[in-house]
Amino acid sequence: GFQPPHCPNPKCQFHKPHPHWHFVRFGHRLRQRDRRRIQNYRCRACGRFFCAAAFSTAYWLKRPDLLIPVAQLITEGAGIRQAARVLGVSPNTVARLVARLGRHGMLFHHMQMHEATITQPLVIDGFETFEYSQFFPFHLNWAVCSESWFLYHFTDSPLRRKGTMTKGQKKKRAELEAKVGRPDPKAVERGVAALLRPLLPRVRSSHLELHSDDHPAYRRALARLRRERACEIRMVHRITSSRQRRTQSNPLFPVNLADLLLRHGGANHKRETIAFSKRRRSAIERAALFLVWRNYIKRRREKDHPWGETAGMRAGVVDRPITWKQILKKRLFPS
Repeated sequence: GFQPPHCPNPKCQFHKPHPHWHFVRFGHRLRQRDRRRIQNYRCRACGRFFCAAAFSTAYWLKRPDLLIPVAQLITEGAGIRQAARVLGVSPNTVARLVARLGRHGMLFHHMQMHEATITQPLVIDGFETFEYSQFFPFHLNWAVCSESWFLYHFTDSPLRRKGTMTKGQKKKRAELEAKVGRPDPKAVERGVAALLRPLLPRVRSSHLELHSDDHPAYRRALARLRRERACEIRMVHRITSSRQRRTQSNPLFPVNLADLLLRHGGANHKRETIAFSKRRRSAIERAALFLVWRNYIKRRREKDHPWGETAGMRAGVVDRPITWKQILKKRLFPS
């Protein structure tokens, strides 16, 4: 009873669902993996051939059974090679699946955010990590709801290596900056502005309360947004010292908890790890996977009932906990 909802060809005029789109059945093929008959189709508009598997999350995969185990292992603290040893496959296979899961997670969260509104204060902060080597640090800028602990959005900002360095390290940093360029000194300011810009239209009141630490780039980012939006929404910025005790009474607790869980559950962010991300793209894909797990799968509090309230339920984005099987139910197209 499967009916293709649209043409999978992104260049086709009927790539999005349309009542006037027509297709024809074009035989079938026998899938070698499970000896199942797969129906083939042809789009009458662009002539592209496709099959029913083109609308599955497991399209072009020889081992679709690995998607859910890889998602579970990666979000529970396993590295790429650790997951590969557990599953008995190549590390490259796991890396490709993590990249696919990360892209799917971005699209799934974007789809859930269509009707989301912001009625509570937001907490913003930057999670500092690095790619390739410690000479290439960057920030993951998070926006977290202060009451539901829902992760709304994140962006990335490249940083320049700072702190105590030896003469050799300073020389190597200068050589790398001469070769690949120096990071933008306003990257954090631009990243935080990009973090809040898509969230401001979702605010359902005349003002938005923001909590952050005393990083000077946050004030500049809010000033930039005020100039861009001509003060349509009044943003109240409340600053808490980063030296204050990080207990639950701290206004920055929601984002501190998100950073704690990200470092605890991500092998690429642990202290002194050899599983660090070799490219920032892979770190962003794994961060998107963490965001989906934190918002829709994990209980808001560990001591709650196994099917207790999630952050997405408290924020009113979803009405029940979601499993990996439900998240990976169908393929999501970027368009």
